[in-house]
Amino acid sequence: MSAFEPPDPTGRDDRTAAALDLRLAPAAVAAWAGMWLTVAHSWGPWVVAGAGMAVLVWARRSAAVALVGLVLVVTAAVGGLRLAVLTSGPVPELARDQAVAAVELSVESVRLVGQPITAVVSATLTRAEARGQSHAARVGVLVFAPGERAGDWAQIIPGSTVALTARLAAAERTDAAAAVLRPLSQPVVTTPAGGWRAGVEHVRQALRQAVAGARPEAAALLPALVVGDTSTMPASLTEDFRTTGLTHLTAVSGANLTILLACLLAVARAVKVTGRALNLVAVVGVAGFVALCHSEPSVLRAAAMGLVGLAAVGRSARPGQGARHLAQAVVALVWIDPWLSHSYGFALSVLACVGLLLWAGPWTASLNRWLPHWAAEAIAVPLAAQLATQPVVAQLSGAVSLVGLAANALAAPLVAPATVAGLVTAVVATVHAGLGRLVGTVAAWTVEPILQIGHRAASLPGAAQPWPATAVGLTLLTVGCLFAAWLMPRLLRRRLVVLALGLAMVVGGLRGPAQPGWPPADWRAVACDVGQGDALAVRVADGQALLLDLGPADAGLPACLRSLDIDRVPLVVLSHLHADHVGGLAELLDGWEVGAMLVSDAALAAAAPLEPARRAGVALRVAGANETFQVGAARVEVLSPARPVGLPATAGDVESSAENDNSLVVRVTVDGFSLLATGDLETAGQQALVSSHLDLAADVLKVPHHGSARQDEAFLAAVGARVALISVGANNSYGHPAASTLRRLEALGMTLARTDRDGAVALSWDQGQLEITSQR
Repeated sequence: MSAFEPPDPTGRDDRTAAALDLRLAPAAVAAWAGMWLTVAHSWGPWVVAGAGMAVLVWARRSAAVALVGLVLVVTAAVGGLRLAVLTSGPVPELARDQAVAAVELSVESVRLVGQPITAVVSATLTRAEARGQSHAARVGVLVFAPGERAGDWAQIIPGSTVALTARLAAAERTDAAAAVLRPLSQPVVTTPAGGWRAGVEHVRQALRQAVAGARPEAAALLPALVVGDTSTMPASLTEDFRTTGLTHLTAVSGANLTILLACLLAVARAVKVTGRALNLVAVVGVAGFVALCHSEPSVLRAAAMGLVGLAAVGRSARPGQGARHLAQAVVALVWIDPWLSHSYGFALSVLACVGLLLWAGPWTASLNRWLPHWAAEAIAVPLAAQLATQPVVAQLSGAVSLVGLAANALAAPLVAPATVAGLVTAVVATVHAGLGRLVGTVAAWTVEPILQIGHRAASLPGAAQPWPATAVGLTLLTVGCLFAAWLMPRLLRRRLVVLALGLAMVVGGLRGPAQPGWPPADWRAVACDVGQGDALAVRVADGQALLLDLGPADAGLPACLRSLDIDRVPLVVLSHLHADHVGGLAELLDGWEVGAMLVSDAALAAAAPLEPARRAGVALRVAGANETFQVGAARVEVLSPARPVGLPATAGDVESSAENDNSLVVRVTVDGFSLLATGDLETAGQQALVSSHLDLAADVLKVPHHGSARQDEAFLAAVGARVALISVGANNSYGHPAASTLRRLEALGMTLARTDRDGAVALSWDQGQLEITSQR
């Protein structure tokens, strides 16, 4: 019998009650933890190898303990060897010297991330010419192309060979790369992708074109659901799915593979394929899945986890074998790709599998006492996965989703039909474009209910509760999740208890839970947590605040203002028109009365970003240097631009230094409390301010450019702030805030407050005493 025979369709087999085979679990934990340490620290391989040898000596006659020791030794050897190969040779040496080189790359994957958009490219460097020498190599590198450069890479098909000039920089040990490249020229395709790579891209493109006529969100979600292609996903949809815990639908996961193989195997059985031939169909399906989704580490991880699930639930699988398969997969994956040990995606996949193996079956059985099996499973499966992964999700997002369970339970039955429809569309569109568009139109309808679930659930006031992503906060959350998991079977078998809990969740979602102590009653300014961007509110009257920048689109500005009970915004100060500072304009205008906007003359000339304000009839006011005016209780002083607009950017700089250095700098003072807002001012702009001999002193410094390394120490000293406020996104692709900047600020005696770590940050002022309150 094939390993891929389906489970009992009634769902009433007795395997859920079988004891799990946990004999390999200690070895899997040892491999994962050992590889994490090996990759993270230069001394890691030695410590892990030493621990493994000690365990082997101590094990004596215990085969299980000896296996743990052996796994640790092999882990240290594999990880240490891979790192030694990656960090030796001419490319890492050039990177350590930050050399500029003409390079040739074989592109493996291209991802567009963040706001503003950055292209993150995984590639293999095959040649580098620098300092009059040509070096042949074959090492992995990462390319970060922010801003306008991102568009140069978006159209490059994986498998293509490109040539460009780039500045090399040293990679972190956890980057799985010999160097990080910052492009200084456009990539030129020297060898287009061919063979199976071109065929795969043809299928992906055919799917995109087949659904192009549908509603934009549906046309974006279907390719993401089927093959993980998120290139056209709007930021608003991404944010709503993140809030509701539906992000996993747009990421390549084991669930995608499970659905694909279920379809293939159903067709194969219909034509009487059995036994080993059925296994061959499954293998071909896995290979096609990996190719179609681009064979990068996350896809390989998803394929492995999907096979674990299938092998564990197949009819021929022995009771309790799921845990053994999972342990084997963990060990194999971290040995194949050591850097998966540091991957949040890997952690989420493994923990979700653990939750399903440990809890989904018993919880389904408890609910099945008073619910039909299909309904019991629809509740138990997402509940088990969410509880198992919640601590990691909270670490990433700084929040606990209160609607995730309901959203996932509602969406779960819709995912398989939509995925199947998308797969059929891709196949048909590849053969005949016209027929593909017809099928694609129907397929796009299948994702509309999922879109509505995501949007409506995210719009609820209590959709997400901020949670501190600290060691203490995450430990408490983990203990709470484990306690809830222990309690769950006792609760789920009682109908009235489940209904009461469901009602409490509905009420919590509609009203939103109160957060004790937030915001503090006497707050003067709040840095909203808007990810990688700036948005600061300064209270000028009851229910009114002036805003210093607006953050990226769909990044949480409305929720922040609602939490502060702000009804009116008499003034918005826009430092400059980058998307991470002005993107929230449309959302602000949609829900709040805005009196006026203060911009620089250079910004006023840019029509597109300010068009929503013009249409809404908001007065646009040009800031004059050294101008001072009153807004409610606040005095606003314009300190820059203090030099000619149009300062040329540094040669090869791809981050628009000229526009950053033209950021509008203002000091806002309320009741003796002062805050200096600096936009994305870089070194040249800061030096110009110092040279102007203006008084720059302030109690709080909004650190320029999200804490980048481009800071002038004389400027930071001239401000002399007590608090350095850094508005920055967690795990951003820019490396903000820079470690060198943090050291400078602390050396100057400033207390650090960061939105990536603390969430929204409130500053209170009482008779000269400055107090910091974080939302997390």
